[in-house]
Amino acid sequence: MKIDLDSKQSALQKISKQNALSAALGAAFWSVPILVLWAFLFELKPAAGPVMLLISGALVGAAVRFHGRGYERLFSLIGLIAHACIVFVAWDLQIILVGGVLAVILVGVYIFGAWGAAYISRINVSMHDHKEFDKLFESGDYQKQKKLKNRWFIVLPVVSVLTLVAGFITAIGIVIFQQQQHIDIEVQQHQQRAAEFRSKHIETSNENLASMSTKKALTYAYAYQSGRHFDERGYYKGAYPQDSFQALVILRYLANEKKNPRAQFILGKILNNEKGQALLLQAEKAGDEFAMLYSIYEFGCRIDAKRGKQLLMSFAKNIEEQSVIIDIQTMNSDDFNDHCIVLDSTEFDYRYIRDY
Repeated sequence: MKIDLDSKQSALQKISKQNALSAALGAAFWSVPILVLWAFLFELKPAAGPVMLLISGALVGAAVRFHGRGYERLFSLIGLIAHACIVFVAWDLQIILVGGVLAVILVGVYIFGAWGAAYISRINVSMHDHKEFDKLFESGDYQKQKKLKNRWFIVLPVVSVLTLVAGFITAIGIVIFQQQQHIDIEVQQHQQRAAEFRSKHIETSNENLASMSTKKALTYAYAYQSGRHFDERGYYKGAYPQDSFQALVILRYLANEKKNPRAQFILGKILNNEKGQALLLQAEKAGDEFAMLYSIYEFGCRIDAKRGKQLLMSFAKNIEEQSVIIDIQTMNSDDFNDHCIVLDSTEFDYRYIRDY
């Protein structure tokens, strides 16, 4: 009889320490760091998203158990609901799914996580005390004396609402942080590109261009226009910051100040207007081989293809520039009219300066 009384007293002492409201508040509070951890791990390794369905269940269960110190099934329900709310927010944040994961596997992992939350949330009763606890929980006196902090109709709405509110506030914070991080990365990349530009940029004043060979100036004009830098011998030196304005500055200097026919031809092609046509005529009169070649293209495509091909064959006998020779050979091997599309191109092609 004394043993039964001691067991009952021990069970009452343990049950008196239960605090379901504290468990609900604790679960809502700990949902914040759990979601932050989830987002961090997903950003680090997306495969961790589904795994966090299990881990979050264990963490929620531990929080409910620590704050609630409960033995009733109500505590398992608190852990189950808190876990479901956290998973819902994580789903909305899109930090669960990773490509290639089957839905059935995802559901299975969630079920295990939910079971873990429910199991850990409630303190297990030993086999020795199980009968005594059941008697207490089912007794009318215990139910009458049960405090509001341990009533399901108080606790379950609290854990549901607070966990969702805390979760969505955390989600907003995570999104803001990610956006700011994205902006910071873009700013950093922009600064790197600016630093790269400054390190490779050449002075395009008339004085500096005057001290440079025409071929070297043309290679820089091409680098600015295309974003690819070749040296004077044709070796590729790597990517180059694009700046069409600087390319035009160099070409205009070469065409207007140095009266270079090749620069006049390239600038004329790029401008593709009345001024550009005038530059093409100047380049042709000055004997630029590409300008003369395109003049024959113009005649063959617009007026007489047969006569154009004859002019092309005659023109080929006096050409030395390898890039022009390759163009003529390509034209001769195919139908003349198939190449007329080059007349509409305003691109600064590398072949214009490769063998110049």
